[in-house]
Amino acid sequence: MIHVPHRDPFTVFGLPRSLDLDERTVEARYLRLSRECHPDLHQGKATGDCIAVLQRSAEVNDAWKVLRDPWQRAKALLELLSPGALERNKKLDPGFLAEALELAEEVSFAAGAQIAPLRARLQATIDADFEALRADLARGAFDAAARRFHASHYHKKALADLDAKS
Repeated sequence: MIHVPHRDPFTVFGLPRSLDLDERTVEARYLRLSRECHPDLHQGKATGDCIAVLQRSAEVNDAWKVLRDPWQRAKALLELLSPGALERNKKLDPGFLAEALELAEEVSFAAGAQIAPLRARLQATIDADFEALRADLARGAFDAAARRFHASHYHKKALADLDAKS
């Protein structure tokens, strides 16, 4: 099995390290890069060249998985700007965890007419999480951004659980 080292996805795509990337630009870069390293275009080349093409293809695909999703992009950006921040900030405030537990219970008991407003509230909370994470990154508050990233998992999980009910 070929080991492909994880590279900075922004560098792989030749894009600035930014949370705010135009989705069409990211997709266009992906399509161009994936065409350039498509194995069919490199048939008949030496084995070493084929391995390099496959490695480049894997690198492009890995970068695409990160850059196309704003949350994964935020995670990558955070780790690039402050290596280890996510690991250092895994432990969340007990008060927040108690609120997250109450939210999970609310989701589990939600039914009928309660679902739509709860879904809207959860989506608004997730959107607010992302905007706060954006602000944390902009001001260099990397530990706060990491905690916000981890906390958002609870809100996204609650929304996923709610959506699974319908």
